[in-house]
Amino acid sequence: MPVLKELSQKYGFKIIIPSNDHEPKHVHILKGDDDYAKIEIETLKVVRSYLKRNELKRAIEIIKENQVYLTEQWSEIIGD
Repeated sequence: MPVLKELSQKYGFKIIIPSNDHEPKHVHILKGDDDYAKIEIETLKVVRSYLKRNELKRAIEIIKENQVYLTEQWSEIIGD
C-alpha cells in the first residue's frame, strides 16, 4: 500500500493511495491506529470518516492544498 511519505511526514497524517484501488480518485488518511477517512481528491467529498471533526477539517485542507500532486500520484500508482 503506497504511503505518500513526503505529505505524511509534513502533516502528521498517514496518506495512502492503495495500488489496487478504484475510481473516483481518492485517498485514505489515517490518524493514529483506528481513526481514518476516505476523501475524494477532485471533489473533496468525504466518503467515510472516523476522524475527529478538527482532524477531518485539516485532512480536507491538506487534500485541497495538494490536489494536483495527489492527482499525479494517483495516475502514477493506479494509472489513468
